Amino acid sequence: MLHALISGDLAVRLDQTGEIEQRLANYLGVPLNRFAKLADGWESAIFEFKLGSRPARLSSMEPDAALILRVYGSSADAAKGKREFAVMRMLESLGYAAPRAFLFEGNPELIGAPFIVMERLAGRPLFSPVSFPAALRNFSTGFVSFVRAQARLHRLDVAPATRALAGLAPPSMVGGLPCDSPLLERMLLLVRTRIERGPLPGLERALASVASRAGEFADAPSSLLHLDYHPRNVLVRGLRVTGVIDWVNLELGDRHLDAAMTSVIMATSALEEPRWMGDNAAGNSLRWLFTALYVPLYHAMAPLEWRRFRYCQAVAGLFRLSTLATMRLHGAGAAGYRPVAMGEVTPSVLRLLSRYVAAKTGTQVSVEAA
Repeated sequence: MLHALISGDLAVRLDQTGEIEQRLANYLGVPLNRFAKLADGWESAIFEFKLGSRPARLSSMEPDAALILRVYGSSADAAKGKREFAVMRMLESLGYAAPRAFLFEGNPELIGAPFIVMERLAGRPLFSPVSFPAALRNFSTGFVSFVRAQARLHRLDVAPATRALAGLAPPSMVGGLPCDSPLLERMLLLVRTRIERGPLPGLERALASVASRAGEFADAPSSLLHLDYHPRNVLVRGLRVTGVIDWVNLELGDRHLDAAMTSVIMATSALEEPRWMGDNAAGNSLRWLFTALYVPLYHAMAPLEWRRFRYCQAVAGLFRLSTLATMRLHGAGAAGYRPVAMGEVTPSVLRLLSRYVAAKTGTQVSVEAA
C-alpha cells in the first residue's frame, strides 16, 4: 500500500509521514527522533530526523547527528538515486561543499521508493520566499559566496567524476538517447525529441537556430556542471556557503552551459505565491537584478567567452522551455519529475521563458501543441 502511494506522489500523502518514519526506523534498527517533512522537490521528498541511538548501518554516526532522508519519486528512480549518491561521495572526496551521503538504498519495498540518507547541512537557501525584506537581505549577504562556489565547482578536477560516473547514465538522457556523446549534442537531441513527441512545432525554428551553430561551440574544456545551480539549491549562513544540494543532474561539459542555465533560471523563475515573485513589476525587477549581478560577478571570478556564453544561454533557455512545455502537455513524469513539479509550470513561467528564448535565438517561439 505504501509503495503505491509513494510511487503515485509522495508530495500529496502527508499523512504517510508516520509510516515512512516507522519503516525507516525498522530498516535502521533504531528509533528516530524529530522526524518531519522538510520540503518537496521535483526529484524527491525531503525529511529531517535524528537517530535515537547508533545503528549498525550508520555505526560512525553520533545519535544526535542531524540527518536528511531523500526519498525519490518512484521505484523507477533507483538508477537516479545511485548516481546522485556516487556524485555526492565523489564531491566529498574533493572537499567540495556538498552533503555527506551515508547510505543509498535502491530497494523500493523498504519504505516505498529508493532513498538516500545524508547529513543535514546548516544554513538556509540563499533565496527563501518568506518575506521580501528577509529574502533580499539573505540573498544580498550570501550572493558573492554563491557565485564563488559555482566557479570553484567548475575548477575541480574532472578525473574523479569520470571514474565515479562510469556506467551511470544521466537521468535526463535515458530512454534510448546516447549518454557517451558530448553534453551539448545530447541536450539538442533531447530538445528535438521533445519537439517531435510533444508535438511542439512552435519551438522548431528556435532549435534550428541553435543547432545550426552548434559546431562553432562543440569544443571546450570539460568541467563539473551542476545544471540546476540556483539560489534555492545553495545553502548559506551569513557570508558563507554551507552546502550545495540536488546533484541529480551533474554532468561533465562546457562550464558556459552551467553558468547559462543559472542565468536562465534566475531570469525566468516566477512564483504564484508570494505575489512579489510573479510576472509583475516587483518580480521582474528582482529577476533582472539577480541576473544583472550574477553574470558580471561570475565573469570576474571565471572569465567568460561572451559569444559562447550567449549561445549557451539560448541552448539552456530552449532546453528548459522544452522541459516545462513537455510537462504541461503530458505531465511531470514525461520529463522525469514528480507531480509536485507541476506547481511551478505556470503560464507566467512559460511566458517569461518564451520571451527569453525568442530574444536569445532571434526567432518566434510558441509552446502551443500542434
